[in-house]
Amino acid sequence: MVLYTILEEGLLMDIFSIIVGFIFGVIIVAIIVEISLKKPTTNTPNSRHTKNWSFEEIDNPRIMAEYLANVEIPKNSRVIVNRYKDKSILAGLNAKENKEIKGNFILGNDRALILAGPVHKNEVGFWTVEKDIIRELNREFEESWMKGEKIEEDKPEK
Repeated sequence: MVLYTILEEGLLMDIFSIIVGFIFGVIIVAIIVEISLKKPTTNTPNSRHTKNWSFEEIDNPRIMAEYLANVEIPKNSRVIVNRYKDKSILAGLNAKENKEIKGNFILGNDRALILAGPVHKNEVGFWTVEKDIIRELNREFEESWMKGEKIEEDKPEK
């Protein structure tokens, strides 16, 4: 009889509505908290500016230089150059000359250093790991390399 009285007065529907409303509210609050706590994802930059760089930062360096100043180049480097300050810096290197070269950059296995001026210590430039740029620079380097002429070391007179 008591149950019939509760149903008759709508109290059961009120309790059911309260429970459903509470569950619905908890779900909405959980969603809002989840959204608000998500940290925005930051993209790691593919390029960065540099004033201080070293050949030691580059594995397997391939150097393309419109102008090569006096700089110590690692012995495992391939160098293609248009002009150079001193031919002796190319001694013992795998070096070629190509008078059509425009631009200065140093390629590594997974990165490139694109310089704003001639290849010399602490020239302003920027590092990039952008795959499309590295692929294009590699293509340009290889084309220039194929067209280049081997730089022979000057033989000392006897």
